[in-house]
Amino acid sequence: MEDLLSRMKHTHGRIIDGKRHIWDVEKLWALSKNVPVRKITIDSITELDQDCWFKDSRSRSIPTIRNVAFHCQRIIDANMEYPILLCSDGQLIDGGHRIAKALIDGKSEMDAVYITLPTADVIQ
Repeated sequence: MEDLLSRMKHTHGRIIDGKRHIWDVEKLWALSKNVPVRKITIDSITELDQDCWFKDSRSRSIPTIRNVAFHCQRIIDANMEYPILLCSDGQLIDGGHRIAKALIDGKSEMDAVYITLPTADVIQ
């Protein structure tokens, strides 16, 4: 199982029924390939005021200056040509750095794609 996780470049995880479910985000983007892009308000994104980057990562990182700077660089480098990815219930799957960049740039809306999550790639 750890070998499979180590091969995933980018993951989305959440706790369901007391177990951690993990998806390979690249697979989720492939599933969303033909799904229409919708414009949403940034304030409607629940995770806007949640700890998505430090609370529950596999590395258990904490918001040190170095770790915050790492995320700042990812925000600066975020490609705004891509929509964010949300599951059908509105929870964020991918795009936190793009959301942060949109906020910094004073945007109130951004593009999003909604998908129904398939069975997780890994359940721990």
